[in-house]
Amino acid sequence: MKLKKLLTEFAVILLISWVIEFIYMGIKGVFEGTTLSLLEISLSFDNAVMNAVILSGLSKVWRRKFLTWGMVIAVFGMRFLFPVLIVSITADLGIAETIKIALKEPEIYAHHLERAEPLILAFGGSFLFMVFLNWLFDAGRELHWIKTLEERASKLAKLGEIKLIVALTVVFIVGYLKKDPSIILSMILGILLFETVHFIKSAIDYFKDKRGIDGGIGAFIYLELLDASCSLDGTVGAFAISQNLIIITVGLSVGAFILRSLTIYFVESGKLKELPYLEHGAHWGIGALGIMMLIELFYSIPEPVISSLALLFILSSLYSSVKRTKPLL
Repeated sequence: MKLKKLLTEFAVILLISWVIEFIYMGIKGVFEGTTLSLLEISLSFDNAVMNAVILSGLSKVWRRKFLTWGMVIAVFGMRFLFPVLIVSITADLGIAETIKIALKEPEIYAHHLERAEPLILAFGGSFLFMVFLNWLFDAGRELHWIKTLEERASKLAKLGEIKLIVALTVVFIVGYLKKDPSIILSMILGILLFETVHFIKSAIDYFKDKRGIDGGIGAFIYLELLDASCSLDGTVGAFAISQNLIIITVGLSVGAFILRSLTIYFVESGKLKELPYLEHGAHWGIGALGIMMLIELFYSIPEPVISSLALLFILSSLYSSVKRTKPLL
């Protein structure tokens, strides 16, 4: 994908979204929708880099599925249906009734979603933290960016499943402080989901040559779950900008589409090979996002702070990659 084509796609999707938002809510809708798109991009830019790392090992067929079928899942699954399901379960409402409330009584819907926010943060935060820990404690990694920490973590990984010890310790600490069984359960489910998906992905990779199984399906599932977890904070935080479900869905979806197109650009242009530390910055950004989602169980953190920290890791790793100097520390 060429840069000119990429920018054209961005312009077209933005124009379409502005038309929809203007028809639905006028200038206010365009402003809120554009703000939400920027929120999605700033919170999930590190996710785009991680996706590119995984997609670089897949065929063009799966790359296109990531941009087509994956986009359908991202838009209707995570930006629309998932929060509806969460509200339906926690508020003990039917799906149809929940959608009706979301469209006609957005204030009530936002209130229900806010009540479910701790469970969403606990689940998504623990999943993203596991993504980071699984990368950090890699005994086979030779390239280190934040050398002091990454090199020691690689050595510790040779001793056993240190990532699970760290993750379960965090669950214990949060559970001890919050004393809420539902939050503990949500965190454990986040860890369990990561391990299950990682197991399925590894199993598919193992059997793909022996039994002709397409190995791309495992990576595709993992990518969609990673996207889902990265979007949780933005989906909940979106109600601080707009309480209209249509505007929220359109705004966040535009951001998701731009990020996915950027992911394909990273892969097909070969930029990742030229930026060796970018993967490191993305994982540190994901780790920071996961930790901040768990901290939000106790204290409110402004969205600009969350996105700025993740972006700081990306920009720092980008600078280190371009300069090709010594690792950060």
